[in-house]
Amino acid sequence: MTEQLALTATPSNGRGLFDASLSELEAVIERGLETFVEVGLALLAIRDGKKYRENYSTFDDYCRERWGWSRQRGYQLMDAAKMSTIVDIENEAQARELAPLQDEAEVVEVWRELKEEHGDKVVAADIRAAVERRMAHVGQNTGESEWYTPAEYIASAARVMGGIDLDPASHPAAQETIRADRFFTLTDDGLSQAWEGRIWLNPPYAQPTIWHFVEKLVAELSSGNATEAILLTHNYTDTTWFHHAESIAAAICFTRGRIRFIDADGEDGGAPTQGQAFFYYGETDAEFRSVFSDFGFIR
Repeated sequence: MTEQLALTATPSNGRGLFDASLSELEAVIERGLETFVEVGLALLAIRDGKKYRENYSTFDDYCRERWGWSRQRGYQLMDAAKMSTIVDIENEAQARELAPLQDEAEVVEVWRELKEEHGDKVVAADIRAAVERRMAHVGQNTGESEWYTPAEYIASAARVMGGIDLDPASHPAAQETIRADRFFTLTDDGLSQAWEGRIWLNPPYAQPTIWHFVEKLVAELSSGNATEAILLTHNYTDTTWFHHAESIAAAICFTRGRIRFIDADGEDGGAPTQGQAFFYYGETDAEFRSVFSDFGFIR
């Protein structure tokens, strides 16, 4: 009983768990499955402390084989737990809706505004709407969401994957270059569709839309529906969605310079204010490294 109390009575930031052993942390998860906060903080300690390596090669293997979870589910719990250390949320649904926010100050401010407006009756839908309002800006910093990828990058992606089965965030004009077997437009609502096969994804850069597309891609890859993918985004390495995208990537190419995207009229849209990153997911990462090294450095 003393051991259990020592583990559950942790500081608000959960750091006390990092001194626990793997077996102690797993006891937290087994009990917890009592609260998402306790489980998420225990998972954070296992992942960041590399404790899963006692029995598993990767954190992905650990989540799947030890607990029957996808990696995405593990990250959902960890993200939700982190939100709970910032504000006094009541449940996992609330925490997950706050997760796309980029820093603690934003979380605190949005939560304060929600409490002022709704009192003790804040529901997940209220949080989602507030987060979308807060993040309603475009990563491109131009006010536009339609930016098409130049042909040389599309050709390289098709070469690595042997073709493109699906482009889930596209436009008919973009398909003149991409020529995916299937594609979804804004009207099709790609987020509500099944993604299968080899995926090319240059998502809308507006927040929180980019978060939703990254989350969907990771889920489809983790489930096995998507077998291979290349994701193109800005290199916003400080964002939650970037780290989520990286969590299962086999390799990432950070571009040398900035890509000059094509605008909706087919003209040179100019270069954005930062560089880009190509994420590769699949088993032919050696080919990806060989082909995309022409565009930047690979990690």
